[in-house]
Amino acid sequence: MDQPVQAAAPASLSRREREVAQLLSRGLSNREIAGRLYLSERTVDNHVHHILDKLGFDSRVQVATWLARNEHVS
Repeated sequence: MDQPVQAAAPASLSRREREVAQLLSRGLSNREIAGRLYLSERTVDNHVHHILDKLGFDSRVQVATWLARNEHVS
């Protein structure tokens, strides 16, 4: 079962990590995110890994839920 979605403050993510998290929350793959942000797929993979680590999450769904709850906080 998924853990509760409580994690680090939104400010703990870099601007680029927030961009990646927003696209990730829309269901885009790493390849699609890379294309949108003009990054390599490996760079996006690294950003996703850092986002999961910083927030203490295991899944992209948890990131999307967290972002939906914290969008208004900057």
